[in-house]
Amino acid sequence: MNRMFFLAGLVLFSFLLPAFAEEKNAAPDPQSSQEQQYGSVEERRIMESLQAGGAPFAREREELESKKNELKRLEGEVDKKIEQLNQLRVRVEKLLEQKSVEEQKRIGELAKVYEKMTAEKAAMVLGSVDQELAIAILGKMKTKSAAKILGNMERDKAAKLTTGFSTLDIR
Repeated sequence: MNRMFFLAGLVLFSFLLPAFAEEKNAAPDPQSSQEQQYGSVEERRIMESLQAGGAPFAREREELESKKNELKRLEGEVDKKIEQLNQLRVRVEKLLEQKSVEEQKRIGELAKVYEKMTAEKAAMVLGSVDQELAIAILGKMKTKSAAKILGNMERDKAAKLTTGFSTLDIR
């Protein structure tokens, strides 16, 4: 509320300043010194405050400078945290890539194991493992071995694996 009065006083002051300048140049009227100069008590307070050097302004300016410095400090902290998060993201991406490479290596080894098994035994085991794993293993196998294994599976399971294998994204 004080700021509203202050702003109103500033606006009023900007309108009255030319009038004051004219009055100052004119001959002073002994009868009307302070009463004509100020239209209200609030106007007088504002004018005296402005003439006193603007102490409230200096305090507000100091507060603003303090808040500005605090914001700069916080901005620095946020920038550090963002950099740390970016470093962590890069590490996680590298770890995920290593995990994927390792998984593909193990699937390739499993494919070799299943190729060495008889088609009947491999079909029985692959028919009971997770469909995605079975598809990945079949994808790493030689075509001839995979065909023998699918030929020895139950028809429904072989059809599901074939459908899944046709949409497989081999890495």
